[in-house]
Amino acid sequence: MGKRYSLTNKNTEQENNNNYRNGSKETGIYRNHKDGVAYKLFSGKKESLSLYNSIMRTDYTDPDEIEVVTLNSAIYIGRKNDNAIILHFNMLLTEFQTTFNPNMPLRTLIYVSNEYEKYIAEHELNLYSEYIQKIPTPYFVTLYYGSKEQPEKQILRLSDAYKNKTENPELELMVTQYNVNPSYNEELKRRCPELDGYIKYVEKTRKYHKTGMTYEEAVKKAVDECIEEGILKEFFVKNKAEVISMTIFEYDEEEHMRLEREEQYRKGEEAGEARGIEIGEARGEARGIEIGEARGENRGRCEGLKNQIRKKLAKGKTILQIADEVEETEEKVIELIKEIETEQV
Repeated sequence: MGKRYSLTNKNTEQENNNNYRNGSKETGIYRNHKDGVAYKLFSGKKESLSLYNSIMRTDYTDPDEIEVVTLNSAIYIGRKNDNAIILHFNMLLTEFQTTFNPNMPLRTLIYVSNEYEKYIAEHELNLYSEYIQKIPTPYFVTLYYGSKEQPEKQILRLSDAYKNKTENPELELMVTQYNVNPSYNEELKRRCPELDGYIKYVEKTRKYHKTGMTYEEAVKKAVDECIEEGILKEFFVKNKAEVISMTIFEYDEEEHMRLEREEQYRKGEEAGEARGIEIGEARGEARGIEIGEARGENRGRCEGLKNQIRKKLAKGKTILQIADEVEETEEKVIELIKEIETEQV
């Protein structure tokens, strides 16, 4: 065997092991990954080929032609994608999502970097060669089946995350998101019976949960009903207990993340409200001082004018003369004289 070229440094790998074990709070990217039902369902070559044909609109028939290259978290600590295969030098990375995630391009960049790292090592590519080293052409897809409304199809771009926008970014990565909920992308699901069956299972679980069943009860009833109706029957019969366990785990994890987001939002609201009150009080105090000073200054000036008017009235001067001497209008002088007379009563 020739020398294997690897992009992974042993020291860095050890640091990664430490950072990603039990999920890294420092990076905010990785977390422990427990196998999900979709991952389990499409772990075989036959099912992966069916998914590939559906997404890529091909009609390959030999599962042995494909190479399943889905990341293994036992090797790539904390990094695991749902499905990745290589077929005829095309590499398709597929993720299943119940929550819309605009960061999928960045996550996918990390996944595909690891995929190429693995590919380079396994195929002994020499990156220092004077000849270009050929690698599979990548395609990135997210299959969304969450409960919140999303368009039938949309393109998510890595460049959308750049703080400094540029017309032609030197690094771009695009992820195509397909909404595979009922009534969306029906043709895509028709071409992949496994995907169609999985979405029907998810919908049955949601339906029974909404009727008041506990989530565990809803999952068990959905699995039994799928078996009765012939929906992924072989898969559910063979993996029934594991599917129930994985589905409940996924739900608990999603619910935990939702509650965490709500808590962060609530804390943000409270912090914003407190800051708003603080700023409002400070501004109110400053404005109050300003208004008070202005009123005080005006009142002081009026009292000064009244004193002058009293003296000039005592000397028998007319309103016209007084207005001229104090540099005020006759109307203002008359108004102040009325106040003086009221004060004397």
